Amino acid sequence: MCSADQEPFSLCLAINMSGSICNGYTGALCVGCPQIIASSDIQESFCRDVGVSWRSCCSNFAYVKELATLIVNLLGDLPVDKSFSVVQFASDARVVSGLSSTAQTLSTIGQLTYSGGLDNHADAIQKCEQSLSSSFNEKKMIMLITDGETGVPAYVPEGATESAATSAKNKGTFIFPVLVSPDAPDTNEGAIPLLSRISSSGKVFDFTDNNVSSDLQAHEDLLNHVLCSWNGCHAYEGGGCKEYPWMF
Repeated sequence: MCSADQEPFSLCLAINMSGSICNGYTGALCVGCPQIIASSDIQESFCRDVGVSWRSCCSNFAYVKELATLIVNLLGDLPVDKSFSVVQFASDARVVSGLSSTAQTLSTIGQLTYSGGLDNHADAIQKCEQSLSSSFNEKKMIMLITDGETGVPAYVPEGATESAATSAKNKGTFIFPVLVSPDAPDTNEGAIPLLSRISSSGKVFDFTDNNVSSDLQAHEDLLNHVLCSWNGCHAYEGGGCKEYPWMF
């Protein structure tokens, strides 16, 4: 475990609920996640999974919520003052919970309702920055939980995601991309270069095996990086810290 001193922090979780999370191979936007039997569009009929709660729409988004819950529980156990905010995003982003306690944040995540749509990562980062602006904690972080799909609304300029990330990092905010799988059989190998560029450490945390409970190494790696970021460094294999080249 990284030995960085623990300090109060505020963390915004930006949670992707775009069409690629639930659409399988169809390319559908899955807006509103229609029921299979209610849809006349064969593309839309692949959005909702049988046996998954209405709010979650598909098993893949249920996993995203489970992962976000696990992350908040892990960080919530740290013996420091902390607060969390939650931003949901697809074609647009919105703050669904301002800076709150661990318990309130867990409740908010549990009640998230899948929306479908495109992928506006830039707006997600900007909304997180807004939610963090009221925090008196010096350490501010954004955890971007996404499948990394880059389809964005036409009104979002190319390169907007990197511009938004650069603006946030220049203000001292740390960004941690957490990669989850798009709905099978889609893959998101092409997402890693973009997410690496917007990451404060250059690292992307890979949870694409869709097994929250078993990937203990990924959990520890993510927690180490969060802890180490408080001292302006990032964890490396074997523990300890190494300075961020873009700081100092």
